[in-house]
Amino acid sequence: MAEATDDNASGDTVSVVKPEVSEAPETIPPPKPDVELIVDGFGFMPKETKLDSKSLSTDLKKSSKVLKDIKSPASEHSPCASSTNIDIVRRYTWRTKNRMTVQVITYGATITSIQVPDKRGVPDDVVAGFDTLEEYFQPRNPYFGATIGRYANYIQDGTMVVRPSGRMYMLSTNRGHNHYHGGYVGFDKVNWRSYVTGNKVIMSHVSERFHEGYPGTVMAQVSFEVTCDNTIKIEMKCTTSEPTIVNLSNTNYFNLAGHHSGPDLMYDHIITINADKYTAVDEEGLVTGEKNVVGGTPYDFRVPRSLRVMLPKIPMGGYDINFCVTQGTEQDLTFQARALHPLTGRVLEIYSNQPGMQFYTGNLLPDPDKIVEGKRSYGYVPLMGKHGTFYRKHGLFCMMPQNYPDAVNHKNFPNSVLNPGETYIHKIQYKFGILLGKYV
Repeated sequence: MAEATDDNASGDTVSVVKPEVSEAPETIPPPKPDVELIVDGFGFMPKETKLDSKSLSTDLKKSSKVLKDIKSPASEHSPCASSTNIDIVRRYTWRTKNRMTVQVITYGATITSIQVPDKRGVPDDVVAGFDTLEEYFQPRNPYFGATIGRYANYIQDGTMVVRPSGRMYMLSTNRGHNHYHGGYVGFDKVNWRSYVTGNKVIMSHVSERFHEGYPGTVMAQVSFEVTCDNTIKIEMKCTTSEPTIVNLSNTNYFNLAGHHSGPDLMYDHIITINADKYTAVDEEGLVTGEKNVVGGTPYDFRVPRSLRVMLPKIPMGGYDINFCVTQGTEQDLTFQARALHPLTGRVLEIYSNQPGMQFYTGNLLPDPDKIVEGKRSYGYVPLMGKHGTFYRKHGLFCMMPQNYPDAVNHKNFPNSVLNPGETYIHKIQYKFGILLGKYV
């Protein structure tokens, strides 16, 4: 007994084995992803505007080797890739850990919402749009957030000569006697097939030969991706069965104070545009083929300038002009423009690989102060958007990376002709951030 007592006193302990009690294992919730992608429905296409699901032409099949790079995968990736339910308009929603939310629908490959936080962390929607699919069908829709094609902007008189063949083609004239944004039924008015790979949504559309007058059958693909650093990445690709022209773009109408804020807060934006020249236009807004230097003109945004100061200097009631972006040699993406709203602190930077960028300040949106005199007088006809917002003149601005307008008819403009065996690639990045502190 004494030895046992001495052993215990020396610090040695006797281990007692307790019977094991079965307990339910602790359930650890999976970590929330940096970017979450949700898919749901946004509506149905009316029967009269169904997508035509004709097979590709023989000429297009000859260039199938190139098409494989941009062709949609097999239909098992998503039921929306099947022609049996293309009537469904799908909506894709990204949510990032930095409180950004982006929504895109397959009708027109359209961005319907971009919610980003301000310097106080309060998110707000900064792009124009509508609440319902039927509202996107209306003729007064000014292409809000849509993918534009086959050719963005004007083609004068709706005629073009495709070189080197020298063939002349007549396109539809949907804006006066000119062709505009792809015609009556451009890429913005069709329901795109879509599938998901990772956090990327890829949409595809086949534009048949001579649709709106364009030569060649074109297969187009647009991919959307949202990253955790609040960047929207868009990549557009096209191939063709015969020489044609291609110039795709995206028409987001921004107001960094919130899409509902109106002109007063839109004027506060401070704009920077990386361009030494712009394409001169005539009285109708059509390019003349000349490129003017921005220095000493109201088009000089090489240093940050306030729209409140610059807009009154424009005689046409606002900006609607293509800037010639200053690109570096062998540079993939080029910084094109920056928009800053000092009150909210939101900053938007736009990058692209295209040589031009159309800057538009919503001059043709409904103007409450304008009354038109004619056979009968009429005044302000409101355009109602999301959440009952009435969009007004100068309440939003648009920055469209693109090729130059009517480039096919001006030899000194960048090439816009796409030939069989080639792939048209247009990349856009919208980077959102916050300016902390005061802007001087």
